[in-house]
Amino acid sequence: MSFEKIIISQQNRIHFIKPEEIVFCRSDNCYTNIHFLEGKQILTVKSLTKLHKELLSVDFLRVNQSFVINRRFIQSIDKKKRSIEMENGVLIPFTVSLKDLLLLIEKGTSLITSGFEDLMEV
Repeated sequence: MSFEKIIISQQNRIHFIKPEEIVFCRSDNCYTNIHFLEGKQILTVKSLTKLHKELLSVDFLRVNQSFVINRRFIQSIDKKKRSIEMENGVLIPFTVSLKDLLLLIEKGTSLITSGFEDLMEV
């Protein structure tokens, strides 16, 4: 695990966050809400695009216009509903193709084994 931290500034506080503790980030217009496993949330004025660039890790995947997720916290994928269940129980919709999603997850992880083509059948 990395010991690098990102800086998240709010009006009255500056947070130093370990990226590996972030479960997902959700865009809310000009703001981004950062969600952690234990339910903690931090709202920042940074755009989701800018925050995603700062995370600089293959662990973070842009799965639709509003969400960046940490692949290390993926619990399951519902192929029919096109949603990803995170370890904190939150369901996140994905708009990328299932094949592209699995390829993104596969980069740098052993969660998906070879032969994942069978997983794409509905």
